[in-house]
Amino acid sequence: MAKYYLLTTTYLWFLCISVWCSTERIHVPQQETTEGFGVTGSPNGFISWILGLEPSKAPDGGSKPTSNPPTPVQIRTCDCKCGISNKKNRIVGGHETTVNQYGWMAMLQHNKKFYCGGTLINARYVLTAAHCVDGLTPQKITVKLLEHDQSTEDEANTVLVGVEKIIMHKNYKSSTFNNDIALIRLSKEVEIKGLLRPACLPRKGLSYSGMTGTVSGWGRIGETAPVSNHLQEVEVPIFSNKDCRAESAYGANRITDNMLCAGYRNGAMDSCQGDSGGPLQVLNDGVYEIVGVVSWGEGCARPKYPGVYTRVNRYLTWIHKRTNGSCYCTP
Repeated sequence: MAKYYLLTTTYLWFLCISVWCSTERIHVPQQETTEGFGVTGSPNGFISWILGLEPSKAPDGGSKPTSNPPTPVQIRTCDCKCGISNKKNRIVGGHETTVNQYGWMAMLQHNKKFYCGGTLINARYVLTAAHCVDGLTPQKITVKLLEHDQSTEDEANTVLVGVEKIIMHKNYKSSTFNNDIALIRLSKEVEIKGLLRPACLPRKGLSYSGMTGTVSGWGRIGETAPVSNHLQEVEVPIFSNKDCRAESAYGANRITDNMLCAGYRNGAMDSCQGDSGGPLQVLNDGVYEIVGVVSWGEGCARPKYPGVYTRVNRYLTWIHKRTNGSCYCTP
């Protein structure tokens, strides 16, 4: 990740409209809310962001309530299963996955060049970080599914699809990474069959503290190392937000309820630049649930600086409303 500097609001506004500001971890660019370590960085030099301003005081980062009751969201289910790994058993300090082990893993490309990760959640939508799409146009982004080794075209039967629409959370804050979540609507539905399958969404209200999560991505394998050609994975313990605020070097104010911390107190293993937008997944009752989206952090695998992720189950209503009409596989 990068070093962050405290700027006045006026200066930050001027700086952000005049030049991209760089940091050291992989993430790119709006959002809703839950509670909850992650990464940040600038992929290929064109994604950057600034931290260090006072975090939002709103615990949920959501909109002001209206007088009208919300319209119930209808969730359609399909005859398919989510969260089933293509390998039944079981990054920095991590190891290479088997080919297409996680059938929901998405590679985001800008002008045909890899820069961020994402997670297929149904046949039409990919979940990613808001900072991974902030300021970008759909026409410049492509999504690659079933990729493993990006140095060859012969290893796997990949699926390449365009992007129709980018949906960023409207309360995303680039200064704090609060509500760092976005949806990508694909230009067409992909066929859920064979190795291609979506991840399951997380359970509402579950903190996941004390559980072990798995982060996967093509990001750097060390803070100063190059990105990986092969999809990597690393297992990291998930902290409670209380422990993260008290024990990490981030301080109490930077970790909002919309975030989740995962990593080791002494560093060693972590997500890194290029992993932004990808999944922090937990094997729960035999299926993988995407509980976090790689968001930000200080450097990679530094002691007392765990990875910080967007807490996905704070945004379930937001996700379902914006994917209305899509069909979800069941666990």
